[in-house]
Formats: sequence, structure tokens, C-alpha cells
Amino acid sequence: MTTFMKGTRIAAAATTAVTTFVFASTVVQAQGAVSNQGFGYPTGELSTRAQGTAGALSEIDSRSPLNPAALMIGPAGQAFAQYDPEVRTVTGPGGSSKTTTARYPNVGFTVPLSKRMVVGMSAATFLDRTWETTSRQIDTIGVDTSTATQRYKSEGGITDLQVALGYQIGQRLRLGIGGHGYTGTNRVSLLRQYSDSLRFRTVSLQTQTGYSGTALSAGFEYDILQKLNLAVSGRWGGSSRLYVGDTVISTGRIPNRYAASLSFEGIPQTLVAFRAAREMWSSMQSMSTQGTRATDANDFSVGLESAGPRTGAHAIVLRVGARRRSLPFAVGTTTIDETSFGGGLGIPLGIPQLGGDRATIDLSVLHNSRTSVGGVSEHALNWSFGLRVQP
Repeated sequence: MTTFMKGTRIAAAATTAVTTFVFASTVVQAQGAVSNQGFGYPTGELSTRAQGTAGALSEIDSRSPLNPAALMIGPAGQAFAQYDPEVRTVTGPGGSSKTTTARYPNVGFTVPLSKRMVVGMSAATFLDRTWETTSRQIDTIGVDTSTATQRYKSEGGITDLQVALGYQIGQRLRLGIGGHGYTGTNRVSLLRQYSDSLRFRTVSLQTQTGYSGTALSAGFEYDILQKLNLAVSGRWGGSSRLYVGDTVISTGRIPNRYAASLSFEGIPQTLVAFRAAREMWSSMQSMSTQGTRATDANDFSVGLESAGPRTGAHAIVLRVGARRRSLPFAVGTTTIDETSFGGGLGIPLGIPQLGGDRATIDLSVLHNSRTSVGGVSEHALNWSFGLRVQP
């Protein structure tokens, strides 16, 4: 009889956990943060340099894989990588929690094919779906009760793999075209532990989904005046798929994106830029199996980059910027907006083995504030550490 009752409690506890797990997969609040809804948080595919200006320089930055025409600006041959930890604080009626998410969102290289042509390859985070949330509750199973600690955890996201070509036409016009492949996985797990471990066993569940898709991008940069530049880029999304194992469970399209920027270099040793973009995230709505609402998003940023104090023969570059954008996935009926302020440095490394000035360390930090929902507010510090090496 005792064995039978223990088995019943185990089965009941497992049923409770499974039911909760399935239900939580359809409730966006279970994702622990307002910025990680739906298919994840859009990092923006910005280099550390561009993040220092809150994205304002991204259309004219060869390390941000957004405008392939930007490959023709700066060193023709280079390799780059970055590390971006985000420290996120979520505050609600019950208190606050702080989490750190480590990202490696952008790595790549460019190679000159001729004086007028450069090819580049990169891998950048398109959407990051890394989050974790822990809760405690009292479960009643039959005639018994026990306190359960429940942890939801998600790891993964979608990566943008790009091959791009930039071409110089005359002295004032640069063109670019890129091909994109999107791939990724997402692992969501549930761990449910009971305080009465003698009568209730720990229950662990896990699901894994995969993503794939394609897109094309193109852009140009044109020097309207000697010190005034216009840059325009666009991405045309191909089909995208969500699957479990080898089975496709839903389809959609990679979002189209349109962006333009104006940059001005009329101030000595200073570059000022303004960027505006729109991304059509609603094309991913048909892929959602979670009741998530995808919304089209606007993105505006302004920033500057200027020469600062000198270290030997080279100047440290100072950057500052501000940004306002909408995130792609809503919480219920509430669209999430994000306001960012930040700055950064570009520090040349005078290493003789690397040619004296052929390596640069970039540092940046952004403070992000996101729309509050149901009394829950979210703030984050997004740090970025980048390294560029020119052969």
C-alpha cells in the first residue's frame, strides 16, 4: 500500500509539472523578462563601435553586418570579434532579481579582392532567447501538500550567417550585396523540486526547437558633399521554418528591414550620425506556437564619434549616443519600447608585432530601459568588448 501511494504521488507530481510546463509554453510572462518574449531579444547585430553610438554608425560601420556597402569603409582586410555581457534587473511587486547573460554576438572578417572590391563573412546574433526564472509555490497532490521550487530555463537563439560583397564606383559611391542564412536552436527546460523529497521526486522536462531561414541584403553609400554621407540599406526576407527534430511545425518569413543614415564630418576630427530603420517583424507571426504577438518596429538613434586624448602617436576615440526603438514581441497587448543611452572608447594598441596601429580594442556600455508591464519594470546594462586586428 505504501509503495502504491508513493507511486501515485510521483505520478501526480509529474502530471502537475507536465501540465504547468505545457501551459507555460503558451504564456509569455513565464519568460522572466519583458525583453525576451516570443523568439527572443534582438541584439541589433551591432559591433562594439556602433554600440558606443547607440547604433547611429551601424550603416557606415564595416563590422556591423547590416549594410554590405560599408565593407568599403575602413581597412579592407580585418578580423573582429566581441563579447557582450548584459546585466538585467527586473523589478516587480514582489521584489527584484538580477541576471547576467553572456553573449558572443558578432564575429567575422573581410578580405580585399581588388582595390575596388571587398568580400566579408560574419556570424551575428539575430535573436537571443536566453532567460531563466525561478518560483516557489505550494502544491496539493491528493491529501498531501508540499512546497515546490520550479525553475524554467531557456538557452539558444537565431544566428545570422552572412557573406557580403562591397564594390567602389568612382570616388563618391559604394555598393554592396549580401546573402544570409539563419540557423539556431532553442532548449527550454523545467526543473521542479519538492521540499519533501522522501515522498515527491524531482521532475525534469526539456523541449528543443530549431530554426532556419534565408534573406538577401543590399545597400549603398553616397557622399552627397565632401563631409556629408547618405547610407541606405535593406534586407528582403526569405522563408523561415520552425521545427522539432525533422518535422516542420510552422513557417513564416525573415523580417524585411529598411534603414537609412546621414553622417556629417564637418566638425574637425568628429563624426555625427543619425539613423532610422523599420523592421517588419510581423512576418514571423505565423511561426509562433506560443500565442505571441509579433509587431513591426521602428528604430531611431543619434550619436557621435570624436578623437580624444592621445596615447603616443594615436588618439583614443570617444563615442556617445542615444536610441529609441520598439522590440518585436509584445507582452499580451502591450508593445515593448526600449530607450538606450551610452558611450564607448576605441583604443589603438601600439603593438609592434601587429604593425604598430593594426589592432584596436573597443569598449562600450548602453543603459537600456524597457516598457513596464503589470507593475514589472526592466533595466539593463549592456557591456561590449570588441577586438579588431588588421593584417
